[in-house]
Amino acid sequence: MKLIHTSLSRLEPVRVAHAAEMFVLLGDLRIYEHLDRQPPASQQELEERYRRYETTFSPDGAERWLNWIIFPHESGACAGFMQASVNTDGTGDFGYILGPAYWGRGLAFDAASAVIRVLHDDFAVTALYATADRRNERSIRLLNRLSFQRIIRNEYPHGEAPESDDVFRLNLP
Repeated sequence: MKLIHTSLSRLEPVRVAHAAEMFVLLGDLRIYEHLDRQPPASQQELEERYRRYETTFSPDGAERWLNWIIFPHESGACAGFMQASVNTDGTGDFGYILGPAYWGRGLAFDAASAVIRVLHDDFAVTALYATADRRNERSIRLLNRLSFQRIIRNEYPHGEAPESDDVFRLNLP
């Protein structure tokens, strides 16, 4: 994995050293309003998660785990993360979290666009999937702006999405 530079930020491949700063950011409960998870229970839990992510492979080797921490040029502080799980068939799952202080600034679109290019160019991804809670208008607008299309739930090839979520797909050339 490589460092990604955009016009608004730099995206660093996740490292255990990011856990302290990300633990603070991920503690903001506004992030979880439309997610089916809770903040990490401790910095140590997040360190363990990031230690697994640093390997860039799932334990069974079937998926590439690609995770980047977003650092906006304007502040230099971490703003969130972009992540993808890439399967051997060229499909992947795409996700992101941005801290509320950075919502509405174009940062998520900028970072996501760069990550999608890297997934296509460096990892030969042909289709990306994402899920979003139907009430999460901000996330759905971002997916639409990135050209993801809403699909029928049973077309999602990577397991079950939460019942409250819609499923989206982006076909890459």
